[in-house]
Amino acid sequence: MRFLLLFLVLQNFLFASSIVLEQKQRSINVVPFSQYMIDEDGAVTSKNILEYHSEFSDASTVIYSFGFLNQPLWIRFSIDASEVSVPWILNIDNPQIDYYELYRLENSKLVSVGVGGDRVCVENSSYQCRTYWQDIGDSSKIEDYYLLIKTEGSLQVPLQVKQLSHAYNTEQLSMLIYGLYYGILFILLIYNFVLYVMLRDVTFMNYLLFLSSYMIWQLSFDGIGLEWLWPNTPWMANDGLSLFIFLSSAMAFRFSRHFLMLKKYNKLLYKLSIYAEVASYIGVILALLLSFTLSIKLAAFWVTVVPIVLIYMGYKVWPLYQPARFYLIGWGFFLLATVLVGLDKQGLIPSYAFIVHQQQIGSVLEMLFLSLALADRIGLMKRDHLKELKRSMTILQKKIDKKVEEARQKDKILIQQSRQAAMGEMIENIAHQWRQPLNQLSLIQNNIFIEYAFGKLDEKSMAGYQDQSEKLMHYMTETIDDFRNFFEPDREKTHFDICHAIHKTEELVASTLKQHVIDVKFSCSEKLLAYGHENEFSQVILNIFNNAKDILVERKVQHPHIFIRINRNMNDLVIEICDNGKGVDGTIVDKIFDPYFTTKFKSQGTGIGLYMSKMIIENSMEGSLRVRNEDEGACFIITLPVKELKGKINV
Repeated sequence: MRFLLLFLVLQNFLFASSIVLEQKQRSINVVPFSQYMIDEDGAVTSKNILEYHSEFSDASTVIYSFGFLNQPLWIRFSIDASEVSVPWILNIDNPQIDYYELYRLENSKLVSVGVGGDRVCVENSSYQCRTYWQDIGDSSKIEDYYLLIKTEGSLQVPLQVKQLSHAYNTEQLSMLIYGLYYGILFILLIYNFVLYVMLRDVTFMNYLLFLSSYMIWQLSFDGIGLEWLWPNTPWMANDGLSLFIFLSSAMAFRFSRHFLMLKKYNKLLYKLSIYAEVASYIGVILALLLSFTLSIKLAAFWVTVVPIVLIYMGYKVWPLYQPARFYLIGWGFFLLATVLVGLDKQGLIPSYAFIVHQQQIGSVLEMLFLSLALADRIGLMKRDHLKELKRSMTILQKKIDKKVEEARQKDKILIQQSRQAAMGEMIENIAHQWRQPLNQLSLIQNNIFIEYAFGKLDEKSMAGYQDQSEKLMHYMTETIDDFRNFFEPDREKTHFDICHAIHKTEELVASTLKQHVIDVKFSCSEKLLAYGHENEFSQVILNIFNNAKDILVERKVQHPHIFIRINRNMNDLVIEICDNGKGVDGTIVDKIFDPYFTTKFKSQGTGIGLYMSKMIIENSMEGSLRVRNEDEGACFIITLPVKELKGKINV
């Protein structure tokens, strides 16, 4: 009976030619030379497989592709290695196979020669690579092989026999391609991380999360992760696939929502992206709870839907948002690659070799165009910020102009208030200046009346009284003219004599100072010229005189006096006006030039005299005004620049 079974098996093998290995060949596709059988009820084992020889069918394609198949798959083939002397290997070029075991027929029995798969932890394997290699063809006779494959995912079995040296060369080329692919993704990761650190834009963080989760999925899908990053971790190569598909989808929706600014441009799509993100998180949970067979089917369906939804969102926003054009192109490449891979996984596309790297090509193009979209977004934001900055600068300039005009109006009001306050002081001074002439005029009038009553008024007496009256009237007229000239604004700046301006101001307040017995000590033996408005300078001197007078009267200083001295050096004129009023309180010395600051009652002072004096000296005459406490009292120091003569000289 055993010999009968062996005869039938060998007879059946005749329908499928043996693979003859030749020295000049490098690789041979096993599939056209093989037969397969799907174990529908799971009853076939290595011990009874020879009994099912009639159930095997010839391969009709260049690759075994059955979509999602839960039943075990048996493949048998024969290899004639009698003509070669170099080592050959069988290459199962699909890192997603859960479990395989290769048997060799020896003496009517199957002997295991190798086992592997991403759910199998194989120690001390002869070959460490992302796909599965098994030594074959080490005999001078024809050998029959049986290959058992079990997987819960998409079942594709690309089988090749290769010279070992050619297999190494092919694997090195593949690793170079994968290195280039992951190198590009890693550079994009670093580049966008730097942009996120610089800009602190949440869109870049969402892109980083999307790119990172996608890279982890791709590493598992390509077998690179199982080979280098998480060896002997079957969960990452199986259940981790569906989990990271859903996680990267959630990050894609989150990124797209912020990048396309859906909250601004399309509220309906904004809500849709939130619902889709939530659905992706639910998929993550299901990937942890459901079986891999069910979760990977759900993930395969979801990864086909996601690009379509994202492309639709980009299409709707594109007319309103320019960077969406790169976004659309990127996701278009990814959708095309996803459709090709999805059709291949379902077994609907016969040529695996044509699309073996479509996933990598589509994804790297997608990531590149998404990075371009982010760069375009930065440019758009820059242009928008520049426009907003120009608009803000225009508004700010208008506000500044308005504030400057308000400040000018305020200064005009302050000047007017200062002049009005000074005018009040002048009226009081006029009253003092006129009091004596008026008394004398009253006496002249009484003398005329008395002499007339007693008949003693003659022509000579009348002429004398008339002469005295005219002198008094002339004195009073000059006093009015002096005060009028003091308040008359200067039309232009001129060079004027500082000594003359101080003497003139002193004469205006002389009667008031004399009333309070305040002595003024000032002498000037040379003509010292300054440049500016003489009346404004005189107002400054008047304000300082009045402040000195008030403090001397308030503090009842014995032998009060005001001392004025002028010094000239190469570049400046220094005018010091000092009193013996015991100085300025140290707690307020820094505030006396502030507007509206006064130590007097509101009815006695406005607090703008010294402020306006400082403005006149510093802004109009390009000098400085400061105060210093000395032994006897305060000393106000005016420093004016010495300039060349120009314009008129007012002496």
